[in-house]
Amino acid sequence: MTKDKTSAQMRSEILSEYYSKVYQEYLFGNGPQAAGISYFERAIEKFWMNKDPNKVLEIGGGNGEHLKYLRYIPREEYISLDIREPHTKVHTQALTEEFLSKLRFIKGDAEALPFRSASFDRVYSTCLLHHVDDVLSVLLEAKRVTVSGGEIAFLIPTDPGVLNQLVKRFISYPKMRKLSKIKPELFYAIDHKNHVGSILQIISFVFEKDDLTFHFRPFGIKSWNLNLIVVAKIIKA
Repeated sequence: MTKDKTSAQMRSEILSEYYSKVYQEYLFGNGPQAAGISYFERAIEKFWMNKDPNKVLEIGGGNGEHLKYLRYIPREEYISLDIREPHTKVHTQALTEEFLSKLRFIKGDAEALPFRSASFDRVYSTCLLHHVDDVLSVLLEAKRVTVSGGEIAFLIPTDPGVLNQLVKRFISYPKMRKLSKIKPELFYAIDHKNHVGSILQIISFVFEKDDLTFHFRPFGIKSWNLNLIVVAKIIKA
C-alpha cells in the first residue's frame, strides 16, 4: 500500500483481502473456530417462539452461511439481504427445492432497508452490528419492517471482551496469519468498528418499550467479558 491511496481505498483493499482469501476458510473450514461458529449459528435459532413464520428477513446474510441451521422455514418468503452479492453457492447446495423456491438474495443497505414497514414477522442478523457505520439506523430499520408481535434477534460477538480476545489470540489469529500476510489484528480493527457494550446500549434504547431479553453464551453469566456472544431477542410491541 502506498501513501498515495486514500483511507477508503486502503480499507477496501484490506477487507477485500479478508473476504476473498481468509473469511471462508477461517470461519467455515475445519478446526475449533468452525465448531464455534456452528455453535453460535445454532444458538440464535433456539430462541424463536413462532414456529411457523410467514416472511423472514435476514440482514447481512452474506453467502447464506446461516441457512443450513434454520429450524423453521417460512411459509411464504425468506429474504437474505447483504451489502455484497453472494460469491459462492456452497452454502445453498444442500437446501431443499421447496426452500430454494422461497429464498431470495437481495443486495441492499441495512441502514435503509428497501422494504415497506411491517413486512416481516421475523427479522434477524448474525454478527452484523459490529460492521455497520450506524448501529442506530440498522436497529430502527429492523424494527420498522417488523410487524407488531413479530420477532427480532441479533447475534453479537463480544468483541473486545476479555474471553473474546483470549480466543482470538490463541485460536483465531494463528490460523488467520496462515491465510494472509495482513495482520488479523488489522482486519478486526477496521471491520469491527463498534464495541459490544455500545451495541447493547443502543439495542436497549431502541427496544425499551418492547419485550427485550439478552442471552449470554456459552456460560450464561450476565457479562460480555465472560462470554463469546450475546443474543438480543425482541418481540415487537
